[in-house]
Amino acid sequence: MLAEAFGDAVTIPVSPKSKTQMKQLVSQGLFKEQRDVWRLGAALGISRGQKKDVSKRDTFQNINSLDPDGIFAALMLGLYPDNTPKERVAILVEHAEWGIEELFHQQEIGILDFSALASTHKINP
Repeated sequence: MLAEAFGDAVTIPVSPKSKTQMKQLVSQGLFKEQRDVWRLGAALGISRGQKKDVSKRDTFQNINSLDPDGIFAALMLGLYPDNTPKERVAILVEHAEWGIEELFHQQEIGILDFSALASTHKINP
């Protein structure tokens, strides 16, 4: 499923800003690992239909460690069936960038509530 969804992509990139934000959320004890922040950020971006385009990105982690069960691959194939694998990777990264920034922002202003993230309504319309 990963190859079908993402082609020959091996690693997923992330912006320096998101990498810093993920490290801070981990150091605050809110997440065990940066990939946990990335996964929740990507899921949040997808569920809210939000994306953030960032021009500068560095290598982050292997796609297999970020999506070991193929959940993101299945989602991206379902949501973007007409896009190329390269485009799906780029869109997934944009969803993750938005979600990571949103998680960091909510923590920064003191409103991060994991149970509210799972609700069906938008927190910030």
